[in-house]
Amino acid sequence: MSRDMLTVCLPPTDPADVAEALAAAMAPYWNDAEVPPGGVWQGEWQWWHVFGGDGEHGLPVRAGYEADPRLVRNPLWSDGSPRPPQPVVRCDGGPRGLLDLDRDRAPVAEEAGADWDAWTAFSADYEPALSEPEMFAQTSGSPQWREAFCAQPVIRAVAALRANGEQTPRWARAHDPVACYAGGREQYVRRMVSHLVPTNVLLTLDGEWIDGNWLSNDPDALVGHRYREFADRYLDDLAEDALMVRIRFHS
Repeated sequence: MSRDMLTVCLPPTDPADVAEALAAAMAPYWNDAEVPPGGVWQGEWQWWHVFGGDGEHGLPVRAGYEADPRLVRNPLWSDGSPRPPQPVVRCDGGPRGLLDLDRDRAPVAEEAGADWDAWTAFSADYEPALSEPEMFAQTSGSPQWREAFCAQPVIRAVAALRANGEQTPRWARAHDPVACYAGGREQYVRRMVSHLVPTNVLLTLDGEWIDGNWLSNDPDALVGHRYREFADRYLDDLAEDALMVRIRFHS
């Protein structure tokens, strides 16, 4: 039993009908829902309520639309008690076109790009290194694989930087910088910013419940980074009048 966050996507919906539309979208995934003949039980939740996040964690509202009645703002907790009001520039949901999803991405993208640049410049002075998974594979899982990984010149240099404690550059704090910064700059930045907008779970317009928390050995499974990048693009590509609403649920 645990709480988690879900983003529900809805087709264009009148503000007066949003609560009913959310309930209808969530209904198939109620733990106690009756399974239709020949159907499969899909239980995912015991209770839920609209909740985009406290304070600055809510969804960012596009400038000039802060008072738009189409925005979703839930003033109550699940028990009916008053919830502290969000800043007017944040909300629990609304039409995609009224949300400024890039507002929170911009500073993270700038930091991520700077980190990638710093690692690239730093590592250029050393021979190419293997990531931990690559070293494990190359040594066929030898008990000494970790020692071999740490013995690489650039990894030793990063370890020396970390010895500075709080003075360690942000980019050098990555557990495995070779794996962390693998790929191009754009790919790395995209991966970092894709953690900001999506919640752990997504309910798509066609009613598919996608849980990015699952563990899987399938490289194509929508979990972890793959889920975040998929969900981030999916939400970006919603029509401007389609709704996205964040929900907190108990499973």
